[in-house]
Amino acid sequence: MSTYTQETVVTVQPFTRQPEGEDIIIGVVETGVFLAVPPVAVELLEYFAQGRSVGEVSELYQQKYGEALDVDDFLNLLENKGIVKPVGKGSELKAASPAPRTVRRVRYHFGNFPQPLAQLIFSRPVIAGCFLTMTLAVAALIWAPSLIARPSDFVFREHRALSWVIFTVIAYASILLHEMGHLVAARAVGVSSRMGISNRLWYLVAETDLTGLWSVPKEQRYLPLLAGLLVDLVSSALLILLLFARDHKWLELSIFTVRLIRAMVLSYWLRIIWQFFLFVRTDIYFVIVNFFNCRNLLKDTEGYLRSLAARVIPWIRRVDQSGIPASERRVIRAYAVVWIIGRIMAFATLFSVTIPVAVSYIRDLAGAFRAGYSANHYNFVDSFVLSAVFLVPVLIGLMLWIGGLIRERTPDGNF
Repeated sequence: MSTYTQETVVTVQPFTRQPEGEDIIIGVVETGVFLAVPPVAVELLEYFAQGRSVGEVSELYQQKYGEALDVDDFLNLLENKGIVKPVGKGSELKAASPAPRTVRRVRYHFGNFPQPLAQLIFSRPVIAGCFLTMTLAVAALIWAPSLIARPSDFVFREHRALSWVIFTVIAYASILLHEMGHLVAARAVGVSSRMGISNRLWYLVAETDLTGLWSVPKEQRYLPLLAGLLVDLVSSALLILLLFARDHKWLELSIFTVRLIRAMVLSYWLRIIWQFFLFVRTDIYFVIVNFFNCRNLLKDTEGYLRSLAARVIPWIRRVDQSGIPASERRVIRAYAVVWIIGRIMAFATLFSVTIPVAVSYIRDLAGAFRAGYSANHYNFVDSFVLSAVFLVPVLIGLMLWIGGLIRERTPDGNF
């Protein structure tokens, strides 16, 4: 860490600022670094941006607030985050101190996506059309309950491998579309974002980094946060309306196509339900965080539940949350109920959909492998390919999940 002399002058990177409760979120969009700081920190940064030295800023602070400024800790934090850099008369400081950590610029995907087009895609008339489509789909389900997707729609009895390969490709394309919804909606409010591959528990997923939303007012963050969910809802609604039209002989669809559509509808519904598994960071979780200004809501809720468990289980250590404001503690207590409900919903989905579907396929695959290749060449190869289609995404997701658990326990990446 650097030691700043009274003569040191620092350069300040251009930063955004957004009020967030009692704090102000400052950040450098180019590097994706955002910090919650008290208003006085922004005031100090403005002094440094005017070219004042450390001594001058310290003197101004003491005159105004009547106490000494711990400038080293303050500037070292900002230097580490790439927001400030010592220059000028403090140049000898750099020769005696380690070089500050370089903060890389974030490479945004589709950063050149036209903002006017993004605003058109997520304009009020388009969103109104989306809600009309969803309303029509709900009416179709009420009119024809047979359109309601069931776990059995995931079970393909014929051409299982081919069906699952096609379904998996379409499903991952729909996940990409979900993330594109976030990305385009973020561009509509002037924020660039990026996509990546990650995992939720042991499931392999794509995700969009929306860190840049901290640079816009909180009321502008809701649409980008909910855009993926909106895409899923509208997509499933359109598929339901296709099935409704087919049942009423308004268009022709093959049985194979109908099977794929029903499987995709179920896939969308499970993905929508997943957003309410609020024991992990889902889109709905970030909406709640944004609304209540509780940036560590999940961690604090888990700490609160751990303290509750410690009352009846002696070997569990309580978490001290006395430093959390009373208003946030009220939110945490309410969110703890939602957290538990999310866990229950996850287990309900596991036992009502995932396990029954898996058992159905395992029985078919076990029969095909027991019979062997000679008994039915096609059935054996079909079963082998289907096993690979199932296992590859799960194994990748498991590796990412286990790797994440290891990193949580070894922050420096070493055992």
